[in-house]
Formats: sequence, C-alpha cells, structure tokens
Amino acid sequence: MTKATAVFTPTDVPTITYVERTAKNYEDELRKAFQIPKMIVSISGPSKSGKTVLVTKVVSRDNLIHLYGASIKTADDLWKNVLAWMGGPIEVTETSGSKKGGTVSGTASGKAGIPFVAEGSVGTSGSTTVESNSQTAKKLALNALDQIVKDIGGSDFVVFVDDFHYIEASVREEIGRQIKAAAELGIRICTASVPHRSDDVVRSNTELRGRVTAVDMTYWSVTELEQIAYRGFKELNVDLAPSVLCGLSNEAFGSPQLMQAISPNFCFESNIGETLPDHVRVDVESYKVRRVLERTSTSTDFSTLLNVLHAGPKQRGTERKQFRFTDGSSGDVYRCVLLAIKSDPSSLSFRYDEMLRRTVRVCIGESPSGSSVSESLGQMAKLAKTVQDAPVIEWDEDVLDIVEPYFLFFLRCSSHLEGLGTKANTDGETQLGFERL
Repeated sequence: MTKATAVFTPTDVPTITYVERTAKNYEDELRKAFQIPKMIVSISGPSKSGKTVLVTKVVSRDNLIHLYGASIKTADDLWKNVLAWMGGPIEVTETSGSKKGGTVSGTASGKAGIPFVAEGSVGTSGSTTVESNSQTAKKLALNALDQIVKDIGGSDFVVFVDDFHYIEASVREEIGRQIKAAAELGIRICTASVPHRSDDVVRSNTELRGRVTAVDMTYWSVTELEQIAYRGFKELNVDLAPSVLCGLSNEAFGSPQLMQAISPNFCFESNIGETLPDHVRVDVESYKVRRVLERTSTSTDFSTLLNVLHAGPKQRGTERKQFRFTDGSSGDVYRCVLLAIKSDPSSLSFRYDEMLRRTVRVCIGESPSGSSVSESLGQMAKLAKTVQDAPVIEWDEDVLDIVEPYFLFFLRCSSHLEGLGTKANTDGETQLGFERL
C-alpha cells in the first residue's frame, strides 16, 4: 500500500508523479547543454514551474551542489557556500606576534568522492591557541575558487545557483566575472531565474555573452498537469472523473508544484489515505472541490499581501469612491481590481482592455474609470514590492502579469478576500469556475 502523501510531493522531488513534458524535451536539452565544455547553463522559467526538479532529474543528487541566490550577499559567499557543501575549511586566522595560532572553521561532514575531503579534512573543526605578543588578528581568506577547481574541476559536479535573480544587482557583476572564470577552469555552472530576469547572469558581465546556453521553460499546460493527477490517483487505485481532473488542473495555473499540493488535499477530503484495495471512480460535487481548493490555500498564505493590496496606498483628504459589487460587497477601486482578477475565466496575464471589461462585470451599476484602474494597478505593483521580496504582480501600463501562481490561487480559492469586504456575500457562491462539475 502506498500512502497518498508519498505519491503527491509538493515539497519534494516527485517520483511516481514525475511527468516528463512531451511538448519540449527539457531533460534532453539540459543534458546536451551540460555536455558543452566551459559553457554556463541558464534555466529560465515561471515561478513554481519545475526548474529545480528538472535539474535534480538530470544531475545526480550526489553531484549537485545546490545553492540559493538569497544566501549569496557577496561574491565571496558563492565559493564559501560551495566549500561548505564540500566540507572544506572556509577561513583561517593568523595571529601576528612572536607565536601564532590558527583556526579552521566552517567545516561540515565530507562529501564522498571529493578529493579535498578525501585528503583528511572530513569533519574537522577546531583551533590551536597559543600565547602571542600581539592581540592583532588578521583573517587570511583561502583562495576558494582555486581550491574548488583543484577538487571538482572537470568532474560531473554541478554548482547550481537557484533563484539567481535574488542576488543583489550590486554584486552580480563581480559574481558574473567569477562564474566566467570558474567555467573556463572546468567548473560546471547552472543558474535558474524567472523569465523576466532570465538574462541577469548575462547582464552581470557582457563577456558572458556567447558563453551561456539558455534552457527556457514555460508554464505547464492543463493536459500536462492532468498527467500528474492521473498518475498519482492511478497509483492509489482511483479514477477521477474527467471534469474533476480538468477543474483541479485549471486551478493549478501552470504550476506542477501547485498541482502536487492540490492533489493530496483532494485525497484528505475524500478519505483516500493510501492505495485502495479495489479500483473506484470518483466524481464529486462542486462544493467539495471548492473545499479542497480552500483547504490547499491554507498552505499558500498571502493574507498580508492581500490586506495591503486591498487597502491601497494611504489616502489623505477625500476618501476613495465606493462601488457595489456582484459578490454582495462594496468597496473602492482596489477591491474592484482584486475581484476582477479573481473572476472567471482565470488567467495569469491580463491586458488593459480585459481588465476594464472585468471591472465592469464585477460591478453593479457604476464602475471605476479606466484611468483609475490603471493608476491602482501601478500602485498595487509598487505595494507588492514592499511586502514580498520576490515579484508577485507586475504592471507595465498595458499588461498585468501575475508572476506568482500561488498568489492567484490564494486570491481565488481562499475566503480571505471575501472577509475583507464591507458586506458579507449571502446571495451566491464564490466564483471558482466549477459550475460545470
């Protein structure tokens, strides 16, 4: 018997429910990119689109040195983090004077197969303390890159910098130079970024142009997402009705990780804890599907951001104009825009004209003017940046992009926006697009 939580793995690399996308063979493309000597590989893809899972499927876990852009504050951090992963010393201290003492710090458990570790540095961490005629101490930084090149240059190890776009712009240029030097010396480098920041590694150093192979991923199609659920429920001896399968996949907004999160919650709601002894076909009412989605939204909490966007920027003087909405609530242009984004059909991108049509549809009677909608979208994009480090929504005067699928999911599937309304909606059900179920 296989547990449902082992089948669907939103927080881990999937096995049973891993789907190799047929529209484009990203695995093969990545393998070929790694075969080119001294070439940096840059993976671009939307948030939660499976970039990290792709790398872990192509590169053995034992050979993957997985770093995160958010942890790299200086150029030196990049190689210090690599050394820490390898289990090597990060720095030594030399005390000036008639006698000297040294400290080896930052060591960790050694990684098998790395020469540096094999030479007796496994698990060592300590210091020698002797008297000194001077209290002045000076840190002597190891030439980390030289040591790394010596140990893993020309090997199958891959230094993978995930979320490269989180690295501060002020240090990217120097990091770009060091990445270029490392690649030329035989270190295999791979970076991952979101699409609108996919050329950061190139922008960091113009000399990198021509030295970077790009692997550009896209959002998953509904059909591809359905395959995740189909394989998982088949393992559990369950056959989902096509309408249910399609409905769940539509609400995953092109994110395999989100699909992996929705599916186990469906299992919990349907009392499917493990593989069933007998094959069953499951078809549920729309209210149960909505309950599954709301349950999943508790793990995608964007309540603080939604509060800020709903309130809008601080207003001085005249209060904003109020409107009445089809959900039974009333509010200003900021609530109107959020209700418009939430409304059916769901989408991660809206042109200005479409946003205007949606704002009209969610209003009873008068709706905000076009200039008011445009201004509020610009303000909301700015406000989002004050709450979230990673981009969530972006507005360029003509197109609104929801960069983070989890935010749209929370907006549509949680009851948080309803709770922010000045009047509870008692006249109808929340619009989640499952009338067809």
